[in-house]
Amino acid sequence: MRRIEAREVARRYRNGGEIALLDVREQWNFCQGHALLASSCPLSSLEMAVPGLVPCKASPVVVMDDDATKENGLAVRAARKLASLGYEDVSVLDGGLSGWVGAGYSAFTGIHAFSKLFGEVVEHDAGLKSVTADQLAGAQQASEGAIVIDVRPPDEYRRSTLPGSINIPAGELLRSLPNIAADAGQSVVLHCGGRTRGIIAAQTVVAAGLPHPVSVLENGMIGWRLSGRETVPGPEQASHEPPQSAGSGQRLALDRLYGASRAREIDEAGLAELIAHSQSRSTYFFDVRSAAEFDTGHHPLARHAPAGQLVQETDCFMAVRNARVVLFDDLGDRAAFAAYWLWRMGWRDIAWIRLDRCAQPLLAAEPDKDNGRPAGFDPAGLVEPEALDRMLAGGEAAVIDLSSSLDYERGHVPGAHFAIRSKLSPEAIERLGQPRLVVLTSEDGVRAMLAKPEVSELFAEPVAVLRGGNRAWREAGFGLEAGAYSLLHPAHDMRRSIYDGSADLLAALKGYIDWEVALVNTARTEDYLPFALPDEDLPD
Repeated sequence: MRRIEAREVARRYRNGGEIALLDVREQWNFCQGHALLASSCPLSSLEMAVPGLVPCKASPVVVMDDDATKENGLAVRAARKLASLGYEDVSVLDGGLSGWVGAGYSAFTGIHAFSKLFGEVVEHDAGLKSVTADQLAGAQQASEGAIVIDVRPPDEYRRSTLPGSINIPAGELLRSLPNIAADAGQSVVLHCGGRTRGIIAAQTVVAAGLPHPVSVLENGMIGWRLSGRETVPGPEQASHEPPQSAGSGQRLALDRLYGASRAREIDEAGLAELIAHSQSRSTYFFDVRSAAEFDTGHHPLARHAPAGQLVQETDCFMAVRNARVVLFDDLGDRAAFAAYWLWRMGWRDIAWIRLDRCAQPLLAAEPDKDNGRPAGFDPAGLVEPEALDRMLAGGEAAVIDLSSSLDYERGHVPGAHFAIRSKLSPEAIERLGQPRLVVLTSEDGVRAMLAKPEVSELFAEPVAVLRGGNRAWREAGFGLEAGAYSLLHPAHDMRRSIYDGSADLLAALKGYIDWEVALVNTARTEDYLPFALPDEDLPD
């Protein structure tokens, strides 16, 4: 098994070479401390996640876990799995996270740390105007007319937002803001849930040269909550319809962003050339429009990545650093937003194409009718929901649910045992007793099918899979049991939101803000970053 040292990974990245660093521990462990350059790709979900994270099988891939000293540890198992999937250049990070820290780098807690660190740097460098929750509330009471805009995706906005805030996702600002604020002198206050997306959105308006006086709500909705004020659900119906054309002023704004990012517009011939080279050069194809637009029709190669979220969650979308990026859009404004920020974050090879210039027919999104069945899976190993119901009634089967712990807690087959695929062991299996049959399930059945060969090696009796997983069980009319019962081991598989069961929510909210602001100082040892950290420390 090839090994690579942390300093060599950083050197390759700093020198512009392609490199993907995959942390194959569960997301829960990842959030306790990880390398800043790493993307979370748990071994439990590796076959499902890695094609999107690392689309080119020739890409250099480095896998890591806690210490990578175990002969059959997570990183070694992941490297073997990647090789079996056809990845040609796979190494294990020498020493794992311990080796990374031992090389002088920091371990970062939380999620999306790279993007959030970048947002903090942008705020410091840009000197954006900010308003406090008290100032905004006072202006609203005085009817001073500031337009308040929530720049998060619609689903987040509908769950909770500020009173009086309208929703324009960050990537839509360049097309919508001139219509919403027809008076160029009207002040605009932007906010997100916390800090980063609001900062990035506000600086986009400035960088594009739009004339509107823009400020960002300090600490976003968290700052609002910490000031003692409540949030409200956003309306189900959109408060505005984005325009479908760009005026001359908007075109000029887009040209400014494209010029700064060096992103090039391509046509169908240019796209075909990039596709032809994508087997040897890591290339991401992203449709940066809204979910509804993507579902209506998209290029067959494109993954959906709304512009604002692509910038906010680079670690979830692109594991290969220094890869090429191709953006699909209609007017080009959302592509301009994404290209500008991705270039500043370190991706230097960016192209974009208008969808109406694509010769290939667009595809509408459709549900996966085969439930993502792995190649070579024997359908004889599938159990129908009705058959499983009879087996459970007769005490003939035990069910292991490999869904995420949150999905398991929300609802699972009655009596099912929760387990994490990568942590299944003979000791865990023994807790089931002596069932005649073990039936694996997961939310859609895919992870369960992938795990069947592994569980069959651990368990002497037959192993089957619930066809279609818990989704099919529900659709067949069978009830679910909610709660965290029958855990074969602790449910340490995924990050829990601060809103999900925090005993002291306000303390958790303050802790989140403190964490994000402190990222710059945590990153002082990271000598490979493509953007310069502020010379002076930021306030705690």
